Parts: sequence; structure tokens; C-alpha cells
Amino acid sequence: MKYLILLTVLLSGCSKYPLQTNLDKDNFTEYFSISGVEYYAADALQNYQIEQLGLVEGESCQTTSNLPPAEEQQAKISAKRKAAALNANGIIIRSCIAPPASKACLSSYVCYGDAINVSPLNRSNDDS
Repeated sequence: MKYLILLTVLLSGCSKYPLQTNLDKDNFTEYFSISGVEYYAADALQNYQIEQLGLVEGESCQTTSNLPPAEEQQAKISAKRKAAALNANGIIIRSCIAPPASKACLSSYVCYGDAINVSPLNRSNDDS
């Protein structure tokens, strides 16, 4: 019982100190924003209504030799993040290229795509 009282006093003494972390709600929001954006192939959208929101570009760049090489998938994710910033729910990746090495990037990939909003076609019922 004596230890329980001592523990309670010690823990309650710490309660006046605010909890501070390096976690930021905005970082979580930005990181998970791409979860609502799907990849689409242009030929798979015949049964959908499409609204084009804009062109997006994503890049993956290896800036120093001790970092991993640039990856096409990272460039696609970067483009997807930009589509999410336009409030898109879909993206069509049009092309990805691997430009030659430069002073800025030892290796790189750049992907281009269309940020889109996809919704089902409105089918009217003519049998009424």
C-alpha cells in the first residue's frame, strides 16, 4: 500500500508537464492523402465519367552516391501526391522517363500523368 501511494504521488507530479512529440497532424494528413487516389489505365475508364483536373509530374532523384538510386515507383507516388493536392481521386500515368545524369541528380525518373476525378456514368432509365 505504501508503494501505491508513493507511485501515485510520483505520477501525479508529472501530470503538470505537457506532452511534446515530433509528430505533426499535417504530416499524417499529407502522407495518407494519396490513399484516396487510384491508378487508372486510360482504356479502363469507358464505363466512368471523367473530369480532368490537371497535369501532374512526379520525380525521384538520387542526389548523392550514398543514397539509393532513383526509382520509377517513387516518381509515380510523387505524381500521385500532386494529384491528391488537386483533390483528385484518380491518376492516369501517361509516361515515365529516366533522364541522363545531371549535376542535381545522379539518377532520376520523371513520371507525367493526368489528375482526374472518376465517377460512375449516370445511366438514365428509359423504361418509365
